[in-house]
Amino acid sequence: MLAEISGRKEKVLKAIIQEHILTAEPVGSRTLARKYDFDFSPATIRNEMADLEEMGLLEQPHTSAGRIPSDKGYRFYVDRLMEGKLEKPVSLKKYLKELSRQKSGLEDIMSEMARLLSGMVKYTAIVSEPGFAESKISRLELLPISKRKLLLIVITSNGLVNNKVINLESKLTEEELDDLNRILSKRLTGKKIQEITESFLQKLEEELKRRLNYTARIIKRLEEEITGILAKEEMKIYLDGTSYILEQPEFNDLKSLKKILKVLDRKEELRRLVADLEDELEVKIGTENKLQEMQNCSLVVATYKLQGGGTGRVGVIGPTRMEYPRVISSVDLTAELISKIISRSGR
Repeated sequence: MLAEISGRKEKVLKAIIQEHILTAEPVGSRTLARKYDFDFSPATIRNEMADLEEMGLLEQPHTSAGRIPSDKGYRFYVDRLMEGKLEKPVSLKKYLKELSRQKSGLEDIMSEMARLLSGMVKYTAIVSEPGFAESKISRLELLPISKRKLLLIVITSNGLVNNKVINLESKLTEEELDDLNRILSKRLTGKKIQEITESFLQKLEEELKRRLNYTARIIKRLEEEITGILAKEEMKIYLDGTSYILEQPEFNDLKSLKKILKVLDRKEELRRLVADLEDELEVKIGTENKLQEMQNCSLVVATYKLQGGGTGRVGVIGPTRMEYPRVISSVDLTAELISKIISRSGR
């Protein structure tokens, strides 16, 4: 039925959606006739609106004479009516390139990306750290900070840099540290993250104990820190812009507001929300979201891929009445550039 929708109905639906996005109010035929240059009469507009409601693309809230888009109407708009090539905000692109030069730590990059994206779209932004089980260790090194402190640096093939300070109970000589670095580099460089299992680390521990005259305590501490850096099965979620939820009329109702804030406060729910996607760029509208608390929201999520392996998610959560073209283009661009930023930070 929707495949046969007329061009006239498309114009009316598109105008109602654009008007509702701006005002958050039901849209009537008089508003459309006054503000939009249609080549048909107000009576025809009313008939088309009635047909669109019958098709499930519009809804009539309460006793209002106006209509609002349904989830189905927004879906039709996103799939069929958004115009041509989406604009990519120049300011976002410029800022992200500057970020790649200034920020080097993964947490800095992720939190700044979330802050920037939420500021651009004026909705809540969510960014996940990349999973990197398929990537390899390109560099692993221990550097002395003080007599009893070492800095463990692990760089993966996708450019991720992980640093960890290790406190020692007794100091290592320069020769001992060189030996330790040599064995670790030989055994771990080029290894896939998923290959560094508990049994592999146990064998490494036995080799270090056998070949180097160190206390088992130092070796055990080192093993713990390597495991902690590499075993990131549950990637960290970064959230920014939750205050924008309060600015949306849809969430003036305290019950609705509590529902969405409850979801945003549960990182495990957010992790599943963005992980449960199949395409590189997805738009989930209202009831398309599996979480009941999210069914008065829309979610736009893109997958970013790192050159040496590993993927993560970047997305926006907002009302179904969101500015889809601007949000989609901003999320898409952020996903496109984040991998470049991480790669540059690892050089």
